Amino acid sequence: MPNARLTESRIEGLKPRKSPYDVRDTELKGFGVRVLSSGSKRFFVHSQYEGQRIWKTVGDAGSIGLEEARRQAAHLLAAIRRDEPPALPEDRLFEAVAEEVFDRYGRHWKSGTMKVNRNYLRNTILTRFGGMNIADITRQDVQRWFVSLRATPVAADRSVPILSVIMRQAELYGYRPEGSNPCTGVRRYRRKGRERFLSGPELHRLAHVLDAHEKRQPRDVAFILLLLFTGCRITEMVTLQWSDYREKHLFLRDGKTGAFFLPVPVSSVQCHTVPN
Repeated sequence: MPNARLTESRIEGLKPRKSPYDVRDTELKGFGVRVLSSGSKRFFVHSQYEGQRIWKTVGDAGSIGLEEARRQAAHLLAAIRRDEPPALPEDRLFEAVAEEVFDRYGRHWKSGTMKVNRNYLRNTILTRFGGMNIADITRQDVQRWFVSLRATPVAADRSVPILSVIMRQAELYGYRPEGSNPCTGVRRYRRKGRERFLSGPELHRLAHVLDAHEKRQPRDVAFILLLLFTGCRITEMVTLQWSDYREKHLFLRDGKTGAFFLPVPVSSVQCHTVPN
C-alpha cells in the first residue's frame, strides 16, 4: 500500500485501476484515501485497538474536502483510542450496504435466485448482522453466526455465499479494506447427498400411470417423459417453445449455468401436442 502526504492535487491525480487501492497519508497516521475501480475516492481511517483492526469510512472525496476529512479522521482515531466510537452513519450499517449490494449486484442473479437470496438475507443474515457497522464484522463474528445455525445446516450453507457476496462487494464499494472478506475459509456443513434415481419397479409403475393418462392428458405426459429422458429441471423445461427444438437438440434458455443446447431425439418422447 503506497504512502504519501495527501494533497488535493495528489488525490485528484489518482487514477482508477482494475482493483481498488489505498493511499495512506503520512501526515496523519491511520488516515488515507481509497480509489475505487469506478473512479470514486473515499477517505477512511484504519486503526488497531486491543488487537482488533478497525476500519471506518470518513466520506466521499467528491463531497468532502481533504482538510475536513483529515479533521474528521483525527476525531475518529482519537475516539477509537478512547474506545468511544462516534455514531455510525446509516449508510454504513450492514442492512444498508446489503440492500445496495442487492440493488447493484442483483442483476447477475435470476429472479428466482434473487427471491431465495432475499429470504435468506431476511431470515438468517439480518437477524445477526443488522445494526452492525459493515467494516467491523470480523471472521470471528461470521464463525459464531455460522455455528449458531448448525441446527439448520441447509440454511447455513446457502446463507454463507450470500453473506460473502455482500462482504466482497462492500470492499469494492470502499466500505471495507481490500482482502478482508470474513467469510473466506468458512467450511460448510457436510450433508448427505439427496440425489436419488427411480428403481426398476418404480419406473414400471410410473410407465403404467403415464399410459393410463396419455389419451386424456397428452401434454402433461409428454412433459414428464421429457424430464425423464433429459434429466433436466422443471424450471429449464417450462420456458421451452417449439422453435427451441432444432435438429434433434433442445435450446434451453433458463439453464442453471446459462443457455445451452441439449441433444434429445424427439422421437423418444411420443409428443402428441401441437404448437399453439
